[in-house]
Amino acid sequence: MTWVTPYAGLLLGVIVIPLLLLLYFLRLRRQPLRVSSTMLWERAVEDLHANSPFQRLRPSTLLLLQLLALVLVILAMMQPQIEGGSSKEGTHVLLIDRSGSMEAIGEDGKTRLEEAKEKAIEVVNQIYGGGLFTSTGGKTMIIAFADHAEVVSPFTDSKQQLLNALNTIQPTHGQSKVSEPLKLARAYTTTVDPEQDGLSTTESAQIELFSDGRIEDLQEQALQRGESLKYHMVGSIDDQNIGISTIDAKRPTQSSDEVQVFLSLSNSGDEEKTVDVELRIDGIPVGVQQVLIPKMQNDVLGTASLVFVPFSMPQSGIIQARVLHHDVLAIDNQASLVIPPAKDLKVLLSEIGPPIVQTVLKGMPLQELKVVNESELQSMIDSGESSDFDVIVSRGVHLNSISRGNYFMFGEPPPITSLESFVDGESQVMIVAKEGHPVMRFVRYEDIVVMKGHDVVLDQSTEVLLEGSHWPAILTLRENGVHLIYVSFDPIQSNWPYLRSFPFFVFNGIQFLGHQGDVLTAKSKQVGEAILESNNTMSGAGTQIIEPDGTTHAAFIDGNGNASWGPIRLSGVHSISTEQSVTKVAINSPVSESEISSVEQITIGATKVATSGSSGSSFIQLWPWALGAVLFVLLVEWWVYQKKVSTPFIASWTDFSNSRKGGI
Repeated sequence: MTWVTPYAGLLLGVIVIPLLLLLYFLRLRRQPLRVSSTMLWERAVEDLHANSPFQRLRPSTLLLLQLLALVLVILAMMQPQIEGGSSKEGTHVLLIDRSGSMEAIGEDGKTRLEEAKEKAIEVVNQIYGGGLFTSTGGKTMIIAFADHAEVVSPFTDSKQQLLNALNTIQPTHGQSKVSEPLKLARAYTTTVDPEQDGLSTTESAQIELFSDGRIEDLQEQALQRGESLKYHMVGSIDDQNIGISTIDAKRPTQSSDEVQVFLSLSNSGDEEKTVDVELRIDGIPVGVQQVLIPKMQNDVLGTASLVFVPFSMPQSGIIQARVLHHDVLAIDNQASLVIPPAKDLKVLLSEIGPPIVQTVLKGMPLQELKVVNESELQSMIDSGESSDFDVIVSRGVHLNSISRGNYFMFGEPPPITSLESFVDGESQVMIVAKEGHPVMRFVRYEDIVVMKGHDVVLDQSTEVLLEGSHWPAILTLRENGVHLIYVSFDPIQSNWPYLRSFPFFVFNGIQFLGHQGDVLTAKSKQVGEAILESNNTMSGAGTQIIEPDGTTHAAFIDGNGNASWGPIRLSGVHSISTEQSVTKVAINSPVSESEISSVEQITIGATKVATSGSSGSSFIQLWPWALGAVLFVLLVEWWVYQKKVSTPFIASWTDFSNSRKGGI
């Protein structure tokens, strides 16, 4: 506790307290009067017995109350005050970190964000006091930040408004970045003085930072003139964490439906950890593997990689990995990937003779099947119109040239130097095939008999998928932007159209060519970004975004049926729900938020700030409370005095009534 004007109060006490005591010591001076009897003046007679000017000080409640009132007045004159959390004067900006690491749970069961909000409430109470006689500070602003900053409360001097705003702050799982909240705060605190040629000056602003100190861009910032920073650390410097840093999935070579998942895990503790990692597909466990993660060394996270055995996943779905280990931060113990459904293909077909290929294609779930004649096909290739289709299929069609694209050809050799044919192929049977290739899957070739075909000359760029007894029957080629599957005979010149393997082969070939280059997993999003989904079946009335915690939001739909919503707040699987379908979007927590040990001293620019350190002091004034207590003591003193000198009301009323009766 400090005293602003102690000597003034002491001087007042030296003067008034002896005067008050002197009044009680001095003998009462009375004027002599003649009366008929002194029987009713016994106490007055006792006072006359005193021969000295001073009398013995007798115990008196009034004296004690009056001394107490004087002492309180003296204390008020000395202006006592206790140091508070922040300055009373100027503007205050409260920055509340709500990034992913602030979801870590402390020993008391509360998250760091909840702890930060409680500390911020204490600061607001210190700034604006807690009683009737406490003076108020300047205006205060509250900004919550992670990837982006949000003004939770603009500048106000309303304590209740600030407390309500603090309670509305919701957590996010994004990265902690302070550049945007600082710019936002300065935009609100900056004023322009017209007398200084329009130069901007910043009012004195005290920044109250509530964070664990794990702020990515803090060292890139600097305090400006007039700013001061106080750092309120939350969390513990001993907190340790294990989390999933990255997740990815690929299809192994020459496989169309198997998926292999890759994980990277991190350890921010000082001991190596062995943990189990579970893999799920659409919520169904498919495997558990154990991994040893090294400890953190030289401020570098310990990392380990994990590869799961390939598993079959021909359809779309959600891959989820989960660390079966409990620690203080749960959001990075799981990661997800969305395997989107395969796109519907557009196929361009030109066929001479019986429509055997067209019959198979009509039974496939294609987005579009367009059938043209030989000349139309050549014209579309020359004009580039064929590029609108995923696969171009020809049977018995002679083409003079082909452009970039995916081609599935039967019979007539394509106009490619690598596949020149000089002689006709004689009849043959099939003897060997690359059964592991996606095109040849489920294709039984042993019963195929070919009457005639084209014996082509191959080079090293060509891969044979089915070898006949005399010449290659099926081969594939990729060069100069052309991806080709070529069947060197017309199926009508064989028994193949009558076998079950023929529709399997056509289906495999269309899928292999049409989906080459497709991304296996949906493009990953980050917390803080926006969800953008293109779907012409969406409508504004029925499209909703469902967050992992079940919170529902209406999505904005533009005229083209594109849905958008953001910024993304939480990690996990989000759903885009429409009246016709549900689309899943996987959001994973940022890697930087997995390191969660709190920082006791932060560095902003060249300034180092320790936790609970402040560049400015604040004090809670106690003298208004002393004055309030004086008023209370005076009221008590008045009540005691009236009780001593006044006749009780009931007794006086009784005496008055009796005198009235006697008079009557």
